[in-house]
Amino acid sequence: MPHRSSTSPSGDVVACLVFHDRADALNAVFFLWERRLSGDYLFTPVVDAGISEDTNERLKILFRLHVEKLLECESVKKLEIKVEKLRVEISKCNVKKPGSLRVSSQNMDKKKGLSAEMEGIVRRIEEFRSGMNCVIDYLEGREIEELGVLRFGTEGGFNWGRLHSLLLRESRRLEDGLPLYGFRREILQAMHGHQVMVLIGETGSGKSTQLVQFLADSGVAAGGSILCTQPRKIAAISLAKRVGEECRGCYEDNSIACYPTFSSFQLFNSKVIYMTDHCLLQHLMKDKTLSEVSCIIIDEAHERSLNTDLLLALIKDLVIQRHDLKLLVMSATVNASKLSEYFFGCPTFHVSGRSFPVKIEYVPQIPRASDPLASFNPVASFVADVVKMTMKIHDTEDEGAILAFLTSQMEVEWACENFQSSSAIAFPLHGKLSHEEQARVFQNYPGKRKVIFSTNLAETSLTIAGVKFVVDSGMVKESRFEPTSGMSVLRVSQISQSSANQRAGRAGRTGPGKCFRLYSASDYLLMDLYQEPEICKVHLGIAVLRILALGIQNVQEFDFIDAPSAKAIDMAIRNLVQLGAVCRKSDVLELTNDGHCMVKLGIEPRLGKIILESCRQHLRKEGVVLASVMANASSIFCRVGTDNDKLRSDGLKVRFCHQDGDLFTLLSVYREWESVRPDCRNKWCWENSINAKTMRRCRDTVLELQNSLKNELNIIIPSYWLWDPYVVTCQDRVMRKIILSSLEDNIAMYSGYYRLGYQVVSSGEYVQLHPSCSLLMYNQKPNWVVFSELLSISSQYLVCVNAVDFDTLSALSPPLFDISKVESRKLQLRVIKGFGCIALKRFCGKSNNHLLSLLSRIQTNFMDERIGIEVDVNDNEIHLFAPSEDMENIYGVVNDALKYEIKWLSTECLEKCLYRGGRAGASPPIALFGSGAEIKHLELENRYLSVDVTLSNANAPDDKELLAFFENSVSGVCGFHKYAASGHDNDDKEKWGRLTFLTHEAARRALDLSGYDLSGSILQLAAAWPTVGGNKRLASFSAVKAKLIWPRRCGKGYAIARCQRGDAESVVSDCSHLLIGGRFIHCELSTKDVNSVVIRGLDREISEPEILETLQTATKRRILDLFLVRGDAVNSLPIAACEEVILKEIAPFMPEQGPLSDHCHIQVFPPVPKDSFMKAWITFDGKLHLEAAKALQHIQGKVLSGYFSWQKMQCQQVFHTSLSCPAPVYRFIERQLNILLKKIKHQPGIFFSTGCFLYMMLMFFSSLMCKLFLLSSRFCLLIKCLRFAMKYCKF
Repeated sequence: MPHRSSTSPSGDVVACLVFHDRADALNAVFFLWERRLSGDYLFTPVVDAGISEDTNERLKILFRLHVEKLLECESVKKLEIKVEKLRVEISKCNVKKPGSLRVSSQNMDKKKGLSAEMEGIVRRIEEFRSGMNCVIDYLEGREIEELGVLRFGTEGGFNWGRLHSLLLRESRRLEDGLPLYGFRREILQAMHGHQVMVLIGETGSGKSTQLVQFLADSGVAAGGSILCTQPRKIAAISLAKRVGEECRGCYEDNSIACYPTFSSFQLFNSKVIYMTDHCLLQHLMKDKTLSEVSCIIIDEAHERSLNTDLLLALIKDLVIQRHDLKLLVMSATVNASKLSEYFFGCPTFHVSGRSFPVKIEYVPQIPRASDPLASFNPVASFVADVVKMTMKIHDTEDEGAILAFLTSQMEVEWACENFQSSSAIAFPLHGKLSHEEQARVFQNYPGKRKVIFSTNLAETSLTIAGVKFVVDSGMVKESRFEPTSGMSVLRVSQISQSSANQRAGRAGRTGPGKCFRLYSASDYLLMDLYQEPEICKVHLGIAVLRILALGIQNVQEFDFIDAPSAKAIDMAIRNLVQLGAVCRKSDVLELTNDGHCMVKLGIEPRLGKIILESCRQHLRKEGVVLASVMANASSIFCRVGTDNDKLRSDGLKVRFCHQDGDLFTLLSVYREWESVRPDCRNKWCWENSINAKTMRRCRDTVLELQNSLKNELNIIIPSYWLWDPYVVTCQDRVMRKIILSSLEDNIAMYSGYYRLGYQVVSSGEYVQLHPSCSLLMYNQKPNWVVFSELLSISSQYLVCVNAVDFDTLSALSPPLFDISKVESRKLQLRVIKGFGCIALKRFCGKSNNHLLSLLSRIQTNFMDERIGIEVDVNDNEIHLFAPSEDMENIYGVVNDALKYEIKWLSTECLEKCLYRGGRAGASPPIALFGSGAEIKHLELENRYLSVDVTLSNANAPDDKELLAFFENSVSGVCGFHKYAASGHDNDDKEKWGRLTFLTHEAARRALDLSGYDLSGSILQLAAAWPTVGGNKRLASFSAVKAKLIWPRRCGKGYAIARCQRGDAESVVSDCSHLLIGGRFIHCELSTKDVNSVVIRGLDREISEPEILETLQTATKRRILDLFLVRGDAVNSLPIAACEEVILKEIAPFMPEQGPLSDHCHIQVFPPVPKDSFMKAWITFDGKLHLEAAKALQHIQGKVLSGYFSWQKMQCQQVFHTSLSCPAPVYRFIERQLNILLKKIKHQPGIFFSTGCFLYMMLMFFSSLMCKLFLLSSRFCLLIKCLRFAMKYCKF
């Protein structure tokens, strides 16, 4: 028993035992080690005076017995039993089935899998025994073989605590079963025999955490530190932490270190150091030999980042200089042969991963009909698809974390905000989060499913425990430098097959999982096998700067793994020269003082230029902050949520917007954020729609830059600001100059035409400002701007835009371009006024066809596609945008076209048929109405006034040329109607349109021109009557028209009914559980519109009229509208076939005399993609109203041949006419019409509008009665016509 004892709740010493006799103390130590080896605790007993030789001998025996127990422990026995079971299973696979000549391929695959599993277990057992034998040799004093997996130092006696920690770790390795453990001796043997090796370790093999330990344990490359690089900070930090936990007690306290960022004060005095590849590059700039390093491991080489490729190239030269330096290149998917050839044909080693089965499901299309995210989705559609799929997995799948891959920070954070579930927690994961925020994804949350939305950051060596489901969008956002334009373009593109496999592997790291790919299997096969190296995609400024800093003068001859294009290298050198980082002396490139400073800072050259130039201008604080916010500009402002939320965000942003542009705006935000008390900053961000995470990241970047400037350049950054966003001072001009000096390559000039936007000087491209640009808040379009990058999404946009004044631009030395020459390309504006809205509408034509045609001819004739014509009908103005040298000529062309339209407006006539009673077979009259409804001609005989024009080559003559030809050849052209391009009679012919003449004689003379060759096109002319059927005479009655529709999309089983205000609840009460089409329906109030009702449970083949009819019988409330929610469109019959099917149904009801085309005409309209219904017009001869009624009654609700059962026809009879009249006449007639309206308003069976037949007939005869009396001696016929019209309408 101890003489006395004491305990300490904190510190390294937890208890102190004091004995009178040293022998008792040593016995106590032995006893305590017995208890520790038994697993009672992990405390290490230490004797002040040291352990005696006798006690050491007793402990050797104790440890030897413990090791022998471990060799026969339960874990080893279980594995040996499993090996025997696997042997039995393998032998069963070799048994042939009766009648089978060979073992089935399924059994062969099973045998292969079982054999691999058994081999892996056997390897683990052998490696475990090898490690235990090393311990036994050490305890018995035998020499450990040169390649022993565990080596022990003999200086200072036995370290029993470290020895026990090694035994515990070796036992854990046996149980964990990481595949790399089974190959430990083989890997160490290869590393011992070769200076360079490429290791391909599949996902889950343990390469990132175990290999550094193997090297540290075995003494291979023991002469210095072992460095392991990672592409990202979070990976380096998490791996260092994981290895530190696994190796606790195995090495000295500082043996595992992590350098996520560079500092010149960092030392290589730890056994294992994890760092970013950027950090190692910076150390290479400082110490080209890395003399304190014995082994370098380049991990995640498959990413082929710019830093990784540059690092490999530099280390290649280093291993030639230092034969004692070991290099190991590790990757999960990289092309091993390429790296092996690059490193002198070095050996490659392949380790299979511990990948559990991952089931791949391809989900290329996500239904969006009822997507609640669709109405306010500010991101690409695939982001909403990812969120939707994640919600579905959470609702339908078993427990397990979900990892979803997106492309950017904005998408990740939007997805987190829109994933809402009380039983799950959504986390963002991207490279711009702080270490603490990134670490949250590794924690466990009992009772909650963990959902992680991540960028491709999670593709790499990060292992997130519990991930069983992966959602792969198949997209990645990457910056690509285009040497042809000299710009960096940020765009979303497809991933490679290797990346897709990496993402899927995340679901099989800790157990079986599923991967949902939001693309098709064929899309996967079309992907590139490996992703393109970053060095071939990005701007090479920082890479070239580092290469030059190493003393390599000819960058073109640098030994790249995959050499970038010579043009990209030249562009990078030119940019560095412009930034003042590099200069040419005797045709040799040398770094300037600024260049050396940029290398020491290790940041992008243009950001370095901003900082250095700001320091020279005594704006140190402003320069550091500007560089920080530039690096994080895309996510500082929050603009998510509903439309109202986004409007609120836009309103809050206005107070920060600076009239000089985005970079000044971002400076304003940071300046005000920094002035807020730290504990109130999150609240301030929320109140101002600012991203608090991004602001913290900007602060971290500022602190990092401040430390670098202090440590590397001895520059102290003050805490105060000189620049004030609310006061115009000389600092504004200085800041603009600094920004321009760093972005000289990215200058753009306003084109002069808002549709073109800005012209990028270096490439000549026309690009719009991004909608979030601060300049747009002031409705400004400065003549000159600079921008940070080009964003390519659905369209291209300039982002981070700042205005530049002409004086600052002119002061650039040397000038980058000829400013006057660039300005000469700017378009000029000329406004044409003095024309009325009718003339302008006629000038534009239907759907702006005339305007677009004119614009196309002008652009072709003047060989300039930039020319624009904008028509403002409201202000009666035409805006011309054209180069100054062409403006007068273009103005003349447009003015001539306007005058031409005015001429046609003054002379054109409208051809109308009037009913004329009398004997059977008498011809109805035809009237030509001019402007002001004046009758220009009244044709009482059966004679044509119009001519149909067909061209053999529709593209030969333009409309103006054709009309001018007829005007010159035949006098009396009073109107034309051009047909829409609805189709061709054959490949060479197309109906152009119809010409109307003032007299029959003029029309007849026009027919004589048939066959004339006009500009390479043969005219084909035919007489035309204003009829709907036949080609001989007009109908005696007004034509009967019917609109026919049928669905082209099948219903989804629910409909929306719009009710009058306040009636929705009553409709739900009256119609719930109603039987419609053999099914009981369920009604509920719409969540989107308080006056709408959602009807569910409908038969998918039911139609809207059937539903409406039943609803109207069940409720007295008025239903204003009802529509079925329909799915995808089905393939329809060709238009001609549709018309033939409908005509076949109508034919039995038409008279047998004469051709069917004399009685009715059918026109089916081609659908556009968004149409839910097919549409057709059926026009009957007015004399056949009874037959038409029977035919329409027959076809109503019928399913025609060749259609699906749910494609039921719906008919609607339409009566209409129209008339133009002077405004004073209309006001008089309007009063009379209102009186009549009151009389017939409530008569059943009558539906009317202000354009119905009755009112138009009254207007027609009221306004024209006097003129008709003067022009026609048969006025009595018109009186009879009026009486008939009244009688017909009453009927």
